[in-house]
Amino acid sequence: MNLTLGNSSQSLLLPLGGYIQDTAGSWVFVLDNSGEYATRREIRAGRRNNQFLEIQEGLQEGEKVITSSYNQMVDVERIVFQ
Repeated sequence: MNLTLGNSSQSLLLPLGGYIQDTAGSWVFVLDNSGEYATRREIRAGRRNNQFLEIQEGLQEGEKVITSSYNQMVDVERIVFQ
């Protein structure tokens, strides 16, 4: 069952994942267009349910975010993929 409280609105939603435990929704790793690296970026989160986090600032539609755990990367600013 889904329950909606309040008015519905258009929102940018990010799927919940392990990252939420490590960042409390304050930052994420965003992939660059080439997919060669990801950079840490501050975000401002809004509402949240059991599946999604509403993004109010810091991300644009279509950007790709790493949603797995950041447990071993909390002090890292950039991840390079080889």
